[in-house]
Amino acid sequence: MTPRPSPVEHPAPSPSHAAADGPSPALAQGVQCGPWWLAFPFSWARSIVEELQLSEVPHAPPWLAGAANVDGKVVPVFDLALYLDPELPPTTGPGALALLGGEGEQVAAIAFRGLPAMARPQAGLEAPATPAALAEFVVGAATDEGGRAWALIDAAALMEALSAELALA
Repeated sequence: MTPRPSPVEHPAPSPSHAAADGPSPALAQGVQCGPWWLAFPFSWARSIVEELQLSEVPHAPPWLAGAANVDGKVVPVFDLALYLDPELPPTTGPGALALLGGEGEQVAAIAFRGLPAMARPQAGLEAPATPAALAEFVVGAATDEGGRAWALIDAAALMEALSAELALA
């Protein structure tokens, strides 16, 4: 696996906050997960990983794409598109990328396709529609340089919820 830094330097890590409970992040990394445009704060997002080499996780749900070795650390790789809509084809395979994020034992990756984009959170902008399973993690909206709207995600809370769901599987 080849980690590639995100297009912009990351600010110092800060705890995750919902939009109503704290400041909005200055920048976010936008990635397309299936038909959804999702932005993850740079306080969580660390790098883009190319050339995914996944190891299968026995008895895991299909949305846990596998585990990957990134810089000597085993990291779960989530297929959010498949989690949100089990009818979609898997995101992984040739051409797939992963957004690596988190800190310490909370590092995880999200599989996606296409080019990532830098997005800037916008106060007062309505987030694009997302599935109900993601709604509680949408903390705002962001736009990229082309004006595309992205749903701003509380990545730490989402990863915690996915991990909890895996523990029940």
